[in-house]
Amino acid sequence: MTGSSGIFDDGIPIVADRQNNVDLHYDALTGLPNRALFYESLRKIIKQAEINQRIISVLFLDIDNFRKINETLGHALGDELLRQFSLRLLECLRIRDMTARLGGDDFACILVTPDGSGDAGVVASKIREALRQPFELQGRPISVTASIGISVYPTDSLDADTLVKNGDTAMHRSKKAGRDTYRFFTSEMNARAIKRLDQENALRKALDRNEFVLHYQPKMELSGGRITGVEALIRWNRPGHGSIAPLEFISSLEQTGLINRVGAWVIDSACRQIAAWRDSGIGEIPISVNVSGRQFSQSTLNGDVIRAIQENDVDPEMLEFELQTERALRENSIDYDLLELELTESSLTAHANKTISILRRLKVLGIQISIDDFGTGYSSLVYLKRFPVDVLKIDRSFIMNVTTNPADAAITTAIIDMAHSLDVKVVAEGVETVEQFDFLRMRGCDEIQGYYLAKPLPANEISELLLGGIKLPKPAQSPLV
Repeated sequence: MTGSSGIFDDGIPIVADRQNNVDLHYDALTGLPNRALFYESLRKIIKQAEINQRIISVLFLDIDNFRKINETLGHALGDELLRQFSLRLLECLRIRDMTARLGGDDFACILVTPDGSGDAGVVASKIREALRQPFELQGRPISVTASIGISVYPTDSLDADTLVKNGDTAMHRSKKAGRDTYRFFTSEMNARAIKRLDQENALRKALDRNEFVLHYQPKMELSGGRITGVEALIRWNRPGHGSIAPLEFISSLEQTGLINRVGAWVIDSACRQIAAWRDSGIGEIPISVNVSGRQFSQSTLNGDVIRAIQENDVDPEMLEFELQTERALRENSIDYDLLELELTESSLTAHANKTISILRRLKVLGIQISIDDFGTGYSSLVYLKRFPVDVLKIDRSFIMNVTTNPADAAITTAIIDMAHSLDVKVVAEGVETVEQFDFLRMRGCDEIQGYYLAKPLPANEISELLLGGIKLPKPAQSPLV
């Protein structure tokens, strides 16, 4: 090759050689890696996984009833559907993952999952959810689903060819199961996946069937014994399963995208309850609401909160939105002076710049900002400087042993003193004993919440409690919320 001409000695241009390489390894229609590059990459990734002891999950996707779509719309629109499908598939994956078109309407993904094969089920659910939005083909909305099979290295096989064979087998099981679903090759993983899918399908119907309900747990001011508000806690009354706590289904709501709808329902329900208590003469009772970090990353937060507040004619200090770990916010209801947003430390870091922007706009309206589970993150003090914080909620893990563990006592005391020096209010969660109550009162904690005061109760029982005046019960061992 000459240095200046950019060609080989035999006269073949370098650019032609590169083009040949592209033709050999990439699909001309979608631009994705083709079957040859997929196999080559899978073998290399397996070798790396042997050294690094990583888990590899391989997803095989087949578009359901694609032949009928092709026959009905024609091959040109069928090709366009494949192009759009490939783009949507890419949006569901991380940069380090690989997507390929194996041919026809068959696609494959390679996931390196250091934390276990469970990630593959999450990605499969994410893909199914992404496909629920119709594709636009020359102005026509076309809805498609996909059947997904999953094989896992090293559980299902140690070599690429067998992994592919097993994944294809799992994909055909998905077809037989009715399509628009996913199956693992290994029976144990498959059983867990089927259970998860069953829960996801039930959750899709739960909101329309009014299966969700809110319970409320009071918070009390330590200096005067006044009830300062309640926290709204969602429960799922699933037929045949009884009352299900949020920890058992919130992650499924987030991964399916249902968290936005359910979160909006929680906000709206809380606001309607605030209005009901106010109109009944009980008074204006602030409510804190657990909000998903995923919701908080949505740009509709401001509008949803304002709309809900205006529709329910409620004051803002009445509502506290709790943004628990890695959750986000799409709110609905209440009047600005009584609204308090509670964010976990991890929620603050997930979308820091966007979070600051949203919180500052909400602060202009008079909404209060809290940090939930304070002390469990890595940069707690930084948040107090960067974010407009009004309240810190000490995580229950510190309160649990605050009277028996000197380290927890020191941390709790330091948080209270530091917060007060910054003119920030402190709430202690998970208070269960009179000893914890006395410790916090002596240290100047502002408010408490927990089973020592009251367990979460339905709205009608909270109404009776508020009307009758709350009395501190004897300490009792109770499960945490």
